[in-house]
Amino acid sequence: MRNHFYSMRIKALVMGAGFAVMLLLGCSPDKQGLLSTESMVAGTPVSTKLRIEERIPDANLILIVSDTMRRDRMGIYGGPAQTRAFDSFAKQNILFEHAYTQSPWTKPSMATAFTSIYPSQHKVLDHPQPIRGRSGTTKSRPILECDVLNQKFTTMAEVLRDSGFRTAAFVGNPWMVEPLGFSQGFQVYDDSFADFDVAGNVISDAGLRWLQDVRNEERFFLYLHYMDCHRPYAPVSISQLAEGATQSQPEGRTLSRRAAEEIGWEVRIEGGQSLRDTAIQPSTNLIEMAYDAGVQRFDQALETFLAGFADHPAYERTAIIVISDHGEALYTRGYGNHGQGLYNDETQIPFAARLPGVLAGERRIQQPVGLVDLFPSCCTYLGIDCPETAFGESWLTTNSEPEKMNGRPTIVEGVGGKPLHRAVIQGAYKLLWQPQTGPDGKITALFNLADDPLETHDLFEQKNEKQVQRLVAGLLQAGRGTVPEFIAPDKEYAPIDPAVQRRLRSLGYLK
Repeated sequence: MRNHFYSMRIKALVMGAGFAVMLLLGCSPDKQGLLSTESMVAGTPVSTKLRIEERIPDANLILIVSDTMRRDRMGIYGGPAQTRAFDSFAKQNILFEHAYTQSPWTKPSMATAFTSIYPSQHKVLDHPQPIRGRSGTTKSRPILECDVLNQKFTTMAEVLRDSGFRTAAFVGNPWMVEPLGFSQGFQVYDDSFADFDVAGNVISDAGLRWLQDVRNEERFFLYLHYMDCHRPYAPVSISQLAEGATQSQPEGRTLSRRAAEEIGWEVRIEGGQSLRDTAIQPSTNLIEMAYDAGVQRFDQALETFLAGFADHPAYERTAIIVISDHGEALYTRGYGNHGQGLYNDETQIPFAARLPGVLAGERRIQQPVGLVDLFPSCCTYLGIDCPETAFGESWLTTNSEPEKMNGRPTIVEGVGGKPLHRAVIQGAYKLLWQPQTGPDGKITALFNLADDPLETHDLFEQKNEKQVQRLVAGLLQAGRGTVPEFIAPDKEYAPIDPAVQRRLRSLGYLK
């Protein structure tokens, strides 16, 4: 399979910008110029793997995923949400400052996390589509089907189960229901919580009940997937609404008529009403306030789980990883949901980890990591061989001497409905490549994240300058080989039953 990112279509588009010759001829950037490997990576602070100083016998793993939780809303990252439990957990353990999903929506993102295979490789990319002419279809079958995680892929849960771990999952997202292939390797897979109105504490309680039945000598892998941050957002009080309405709209952010209507529906009020039922004008302040209420609800659920597990006999030998699968746009760039863009609003995620026996040094880790690296890193920590099909890199080592990461760029891809879109991040720079045109109307954008973390100053507007031309070409070259050619199994599909369709519709994925 050809890597889409380096297809001739993209090369032709680059040529249109006037600097494809370097790519097509395979030229390296000028080592004295802006784009030498050294200068590209110079903006990346730390590239040394975390060292496992003491191997914990019979270590366990708990993976906690808070769906749609945006990094820059969290307190410890400087955000406004009150995330006491997450902040405390991160301060006591390890916080990754620059963690990325490989896709800005759940299904391809979690498929990558579980397989260490990029979205363009596993091809679990699609929303439900009408069944059309597929062999074996009948009028009695549901009218929608969806691609699934192929059973031929090896998942983290399968590897751990086959290594003697008890495996269980309690998931609240309908994209993660069993028929879509994500239950592979789990002996217990409870997706009955996959509805938008299931509060996180319900997931926490289910996980704690399961842990009560785990014998002390048993190793286990527990996966919990929460939906508190996802639309429809948690209801806010009328007093909170009134307070938010007094705050001025951030400078430079205007709402389209459609966006204002969406916010009117999405901001819910305790008691069953929504913002549209009031005289208060929609604003980005109000949608952020509603979103933050969901972040804080997850934080309460996290506190419940961590407090309940702290007295468990296996606590001291259990790794706990808390992440998100993607972020949320929140009308920063005119649209509010996720899955459309490659900006950090949707692709940079919170990531904290408790890893007994790991010598962290600095507890705030600057090394960029991705969800594609999760599977191999967990295998390293647990002392288990990782499949050769894993394309991520472990950020852990057992070596006594410092071991460097390989310096490869971070790739984000698989935007909903537009699988050619890519972001390449290396050093201080980030390149967006959107040949089908992104939601911001741009084909290409370039940012210096060190100087412009909010991605507001597009350097590509200076595309006639040689330094910018070289920088874009260098980023494209740096991305070459990061997502290698891969012969994937044929895509598989499963019908979407009416109950799951209703759940997806309630979350805004179906009309």
